[in-house]
Amino acid sequence: MDLLKICASIRSFCRILSEPDANKICSDKTVELALLSNTLHDSFQLHTTSKKTSRQTLPSPNNNRIVSNIRGPTWWLSLILLLLSVVIGFQLGLVFLCNIKRCITDEINLSQDVDGNRTNSLSIVSINLPRVPEKKQLILIAVMTSKDFLTTRAPTVMRTWAKKVPGEVLFFSSEGSTTNDPSINLVSLPAVTDTYPPQKKSFLMMKYIYDHYLNKFEWFMRVDDDVYIRTDNLEKLLRSIDNRKPYYIGQPGMGTKDEYGKLALGENENFCMGGPGIILSRETLSRFTPHIKKCLKNFYTSHEDVELGRCVHKYANTSCTWSYEMQHILYNHPNKTDGYRARNLVSTDILRAVSLHSIKDIKVFTRVHNFALQRRMIELEQRTMLLRRQVHLYEKILSLENDLKNQKQKFLKANSKVKTQSKQVYKLLSQSDEHIAEQMMALYNNSHELFNVDGLQSATLDRHLRNALHEYFTRSSPSVPDSIRSMLKTKFSQKDKILPGIYTLFTASQYAANTELPVRSIEPAYRQCFDEVVRTYMEDVNKISRNMGRFLEYRKTLYGYYRYEPKYGINYILDLFLIYRKYLGKKMSVPVRKRVYAVQRFRPLYFRELSSSYSSAILSPFGVDSSKKNSISSSIPIRMIVPVSGRLPTLKRLLTNFDRVVMRSNDSDLLNVHLYIILMETAEDSGERMVTIASFVRNYLKQYAAPRVHLIEVGNGSFTRGFARSYGASKFNDTDLLFFIDLDMIFTRNLFSRIRHHTIFNKQVYFPIIFSQYDPNYWETSKIALDFTSFRIKDDIGYWRQYGFGMLGIYKADLGQIGSWNVEISGWGKEDVEIYDKLVQSRNLTVFRAVDDSLMHVFHTKECSTALRDDQLTMCKGTKSITLGSQRIFVRHVKKMIELNQI
Repeated sequence: MDLLKICASIRSFCRILSEPDANKICSDKTVELALLSNTLHDSFQLHTTSKKTSRQTLPSPNNNRIVSNIRGPTWWLSLILLLLSVVIGFQLGLVFLCNIKRCITDEINLSQDVDGNRTNSLSIVSINLPRVPEKKQLILIAVMTSKDFLTTRAPTVMRTWAKKVPGEVLFFSSEGSTTNDPSINLVSLPAVTDTYPPQKKSFLMMKYIYDHYLNKFEWFMRVDDDVYIRTDNLEKLLRSIDNRKPYYIGQPGMGTKDEYGKLALGENENFCMGGPGIILSRETLSRFTPHIKKCLKNFYTSHEDVELGRCVHKYANTSCTWSYEMQHILYNHPNKTDGYRARNLVSTDILRAVSLHSIKDIKVFTRVHNFALQRRMIELEQRTMLLRRQVHLYEKILSLENDLKNQKQKFLKANSKVKTQSKQVYKLLSQSDEHIAEQMMALYNNSHELFNVDGLQSATLDRHLRNALHEYFTRSSPSVPDSIRSMLKTKFSQKDKILPGIYTLFTASQYAANTELPVRSIEPAYRQCFDEVVRTYMEDVNKISRNMGRFLEYRKTLYGYYRYEPKYGINYILDLFLIYRKYLGKKMSVPVRKRVYAVQRFRPLYFRELSSSYSSAILSPFGVDSSKKNSISSSIPIRMIVPVSGRLPTLKRLLTNFDRVVMRSNDSDLLNVHLYIILMETAEDSGERMVTIASFVRNYLKQYAAPRVHLIEVGNGSFTRGFARSYGASKFNDTDLLFFIDLDMIFTRNLFSRIRHHTIFNKQVYFPIIFSQYDPNYWETSKIALDFTSFRIKDDIGYWRQYGFGMLGIYKADLGQIGSWNVEISGWGKEDVEIYDKLVQSRNLTVFRAVDDSLMHVFHTKECSTALRDDQLTMCKGTKSITLGSQRIFVRHVKKMIELNQI
């Protein structure tokens, strides 16, 4: 039998088999058999030659010993051949049996395609799947969840980021899971529970995706239900990667320090951490999924993501991405949900991330989604602004070209010398349009005016265009006729606009000459704006610098100026302390300072329609039929509560105000407005006693027949405003709308519609921002008579009390949720600040603040007793100093005194 032919047949059979190692095995066996056949061939030739030689040496009987010596080893040779044949046959049998078994049977169920045809899992190992066109589905995101979160987290995911996925989103839960939400595509995995760790759930989820969706998507992503996906960033990332390669993308991990050496990871072997998400290409999924059954039987740890990484590494022959950047792209906040509760979500990690993990509170989840939408709006508006700027630029160029053509026509009518010169000039100008455009675009793209406004920059645009043209003409052709220079000068003669306004200086604090407090701490909103501008500037600068082997590292803002322009935005002048680092060539680090001029543009106003439920809550907090909303909204009773202690003249003014605005009006909106006077004994020696005031109020009610004015006497010690308000509130039902007002206030009829509109039962409370009068002794105008139908509001007369919280609209039940006022505080102030803090921190109630021109605080002298607590005394003195007058009033007053030689 020819052994070479047998080996050739074996090699051909091995090519038919789908075992990846079959070719190697057969190749090794063929080489061994070829060497063996050559040895046997040489042995046969030697044996034949020996037999011929022995036959030629046999004629003499004396040669018997020689014959016996030659024939003697033959049986040894036969024995060797027999043993070799047994060994070769045994090895060949193993090869045949092994490959036949793997071709006929498979250890896991073979997947079926969409048409129901079975496909061999072994044949998928070496396939190179074609790339799906961009218009088709890009990614399938598999979300692992459980029965407990199908009514909370899953609907939140579908309501937020899942709507913008360039593909589909599937939820995978345990056996028997169901949902009534039609928007949730739920897969209930058989024989799977919600116990931790979810190893079986994760692997069977991959098997399900492989069986049903392998040929429908380019990419596959596995995430948990507490992960937020930035779908726009995800699409940008995946569109730039070829899915035909075996990619296994995620945040690389090798275990904690305590787990080193205990995860059975090989050298240079890692895994993708499952928390922030794992992204797989189709090629990777097709390679390892057929071997999932083996992976399920060989777990070394209890970590689901570790075992998935081990399975991918073994059967797909690829590891998780080692890139350091992945910890920023698939971001895992160290503080988890609390990290996304922070006031400032504007951080580089959050803005550039594809996924944000982990957000277990659905309210925070929704807040992050709203922030992502806001950032997307800013990006689109920024892109639109740049496109408009380019269009405007090229319109200028086209307009210039038309003017040059017209000028050419005038030149052609001149003498031959002018014609010759004009032809040369026009030839030069007709070739310069593209170059001019490039100059202009370079000027704008290299400017550091962030978020520029088209209207603001029109003058700057003309100036840059004029300078660029002048520079080009001067450099290219100094002999350009004066007529063209004159035309260009006329065309772009508009002067730059200088916007009015005063810049505010800030360092650790901010210094302003046009506010009540010239020096104060920087407000959080402004600080967030500074950080955003600096972050945008640094990213813009380093975008090109990194490619050149250097970058600027931001350290701190030394100082800056900002100016607020309501129509456009905020102008900034920032002095930054930076570190210049060069890491290519000769390495160096140098501290530098950089002056940055920036404009932060305001987004345009937009309107949205409120949901019907929210509108119903505004008009009628008790969910009344829509046909009766308006009538019931205007008929909601308002209980005005005013604490009184002494100060009879001020009480008379309040009663007069209430009589003229409410009691004398026939408006249906005012019929259910009642005033409740909570009377307590005064602690002041000069004030009217409680008996005197009570007698006055009773006579007033009897004389004017005022059924909507009520007197409640509290005979319980000296006056404290917190106790008086709490005592007054205790007299009403939970569904009553209360409005707490100070004795020094006057109001117009518009107040009550605003109280009803802005105070929503079990949802919102109303803190109006009131106008407070300055000391009339410093006014430069004549004293203003109080008109209870309208107020004259002017800067020199008063100011908007941003930090006043004494007026409050709230329902009695909502007041009970936060525990009412602090009755232990005696003397002036502090109790209203505490109640405001409680309401701000409430999870169920929203604080609504707005300027309300229907309320005015009438000036009165304020005495700050030394018996007050330190914090109360500080607040009292601050309020007293503010209410004296504005800075402009005092400047005029001081100038007048200087003119009169009084100072």
